[in-house]
Amino acid sequence: MNTIDWHAGFVSAMRLELIENERDLVFEEEHPLANRAQRIDLLIIKNNNNAAIHNPIGKVFSRFNICEYKSPRQSLTYGDFYKILSYTGLYLEETQRGENHTAADYTMTFVREPHPYNLFKRLSTDGVMITMKSPGIYHLSNNLPFATQVIVTGEIPDNRKSWLACLTNRGTAADLKNIISNTPALDRHNKRYADNVMDIFATANNELIIEQIKEPSMCKAVDELFAERDKQLEAVISDQRTKLADMGAQLAKKDALIAKLQAELEKYAKSSRPSGTKNRVD
Repeated sequence: MNTIDWHAGFVSAMRLELIENERDLVFEEEHPLANRAQRIDLLIIKNNNNAAIHNPIGKVFSRFNICEYKSPRQSLTYGDFYKILSYTGLYLEETQRGENHTAADYTMTFVREPHPYNLFKRLSTDGVMITMKSPGIYHLSNNLPFATQVIVTGEIPDNRKSWLACLTNRGTAADLKNIISNTPALDRHNKRYADNVMDIFATANNELIIEQIKEPSMCKAVDELFAERDKQLEAVISDQRTKLADMGAQLAKKDALIAKLQAELEKYAKSSRPSGTKNRVD
């Protein structure tokens, strides 16, 4: 069975979700904390704090945004929640050096597919208020030092065309159509993120893919998508070949120059060598 890199897919999906603000945001995957043993799944830094985030998942964002992702096979526990809370506190301590940020400059985002019933129940007993802002997006407040949200990707409606919702092993034809219909509009830079999401979706939902490509319309769409990816790959390979050819030409010039210099040095060494003298016999 193929190993699925869900976290890489998560980073790609988040980039695509927030594509309208890509110039305002910096993404740091697996950001290490001070002791290097603890890492933040995804740190999103808002380099323009006045920029309005268009996607609903970014409405809560401030200057520094700590994101934790759980794959479909992982749970989001009460302990996980407070672990990330402690990570956010550690990151706050790191960023205080030379700057005076407040707790309002930091947010926490948790992303998972199923509804976290047990987590919400336990947080409620801690006095945390949970409010659904839109289907699949829950804001948590009261008794928390940082603005916090939980994104339940399995509750995001199909008409939202969410990239995060495609990170599932329970995919539907609507999810597949979402990827196929939204990929062509992306530029070359962002298509690689869509390719990553598609690869993960196809691997996790292999039977669905086999079933769907039997449909004539879907088969054509898939063929067009992969044809476009082949063109991109050919373009990258061609570009790399050109660069290698240029490097080869430059190396050949350097080799010729080195050979010429060596010949000059040998010529100089011979001309500057003192002529031998015969032994004199008295």
